[in-house]
Amino acid sequence: MIDEPVWIDSHAHLTMFSANEIPDVLGRAAEQGVRGILVPATNSDDLDTALEIAEKYPAVVAAAGIHPHDSGSLDAGLKRRIQRAIQRPGVVAVGEIGLDYHYMNSPREDQVAALEWQLDLALEADLPVVLHNRESWEDLEPALTSRCPGLRGVAHSFTEDGERALRVVALGLVVGISGMVTFKGADNIRQMAAVLAPENVMVETDSPFLSPVPHRGQRNEPAYVVEVGRQLAELWSMEMAAIARSSTTVFRRLFGLAENWPGR
Repeated sequence: MIDEPVWIDSHAHLTMFSANEIPDVLGRAAEQGVRGILVPATNSDDLDTALEIAEKYPAVVAAAGIHPHDSGSLDAGLKRRIQRAIQRPGVVAVGEIGLDYHYMNSPREDQVAALEWQLDLALEADLPVVLHNRESWEDLEPALTSRCPGLRGVAHSFTEDGERALRVVALGLVVGISGMVTFKGADNIRQMAAVLAPENVMVETDSPFLSPVPHRGQRNEPAYVVEVGRQLAELWSMEMAAIARSSTTVFRRLFGLAENWPGR
């Protein structure tokens, strides 16, 4: 009997679902073959929640960090909380960190300072990073380049062009592809994804955002990550099972998880 492919959602904000909803969300994911999920923290308020979810559910691991939107809040106390958090069981990365110059919810200088501190923390702890980038590549790339080789991580829900995606790979990082790859008007995302090799890509939902076709207009959730895999299978002329195996292998390798994590 051939095993069913195991999918892993490499980026889902389960902290944005109510505690009562999470068992059903995980159940629907499991029905689609989605056996593992990474939940990133984004701010001071959801940091502990992300860790608690990872501790409660064996199929979930967490990343601890501060999103660029909240980087202005990264004071000495919050730094200590993150430093403690990355030592807890189930925490496999520093994230979600990065730069976002679209909304500018925090000043640019605060964003850069928070990014650099968290990148250095990841290097010191020998952990990968989960990176956010929006209209900020010109500042993000040199921050990464100065720490590579050595830095590991994923450029999540990447939306830059193919040349920059290949630059991410050249730095030793991997690229996260979200449901945007299925959007009708997102030819740029498909063109970017098409230049990448499967061994440099992880699938993700970015739940509850960016619901893929055919779930546009609905709240996104980890079960829908298979639609991202379906689109990549079409782009790369591969079987969906091969996409699942490749993405899951990349995930386990990047985050230092066992070959059978999270089990069946």
